[in-house]
Amino acid sequence: MHEVNSRIEQAKENAGTHGVGSRRHFVRGACAVVPVVLTVGSRSALANGGCLSPSASASINLLHSRPNRTDGSCALGRSPGYWQSAADTQNNLLARNTLFSTPFPGGFLGKTIEQVIIENGTQDPQQLGAHLGAAWCNLQMGWVDASVLSLEVLEKMWAGRISGYYPIDGALLPVWGPTDIVTYLKTTMPL
Repeated sequence: MHEVNSRIEQAKENAGTHGVGSRRHFVRGACAVVPVVLTVGSRSALANGGCLSPSASASINLLHSRPNRTDGSCALGRSPGYWQSAADTQNNLLARNTLFSTPFPGGFLGKTIEQVIIENGTQDPQQLGAHLGAAWCNLQMGWVDASVLSLEVLEKMWAGRISGYYPIDGALLPVWGPTDIVTYLKTTMPL
């Protein structure tokens, strides 16, 4: 940032002492610097943290319109790692006793959510199935508020795994792929 400021100051000095040609040089110099300044301050739309619905996470203006929503995390969901061993360590049989295709039609036929999680990406490189299964279990346990994530949203994420998921209803952009969906779901699973 210091380098950007010094280049702008140098261009101003040159513009003041050398006339019209230097003004053009200043404008060209400023045009080269502006994209750098914009890049330095930008953040990923998915990096906002917990307590945000997918549409809120996808909103570019969210950081400026509701900065209080990015403080802390109100979601207490558990990760796929928790659900992988929950039946053995926590006496929680939800992932073991639920077929993945029950909440997610057509997915991993004949396999339980726990089995999909245990596969650890062997049939699902982005681990979308594991994270969706964990998110579903978290909803069933009440560990993630319905205003942050719902069964309907999870079903849309699963349905959009190939053609893309649209986090903002009615909008054609942004479009999330499996990696983006997993990145978002991780924000609801701090434990």
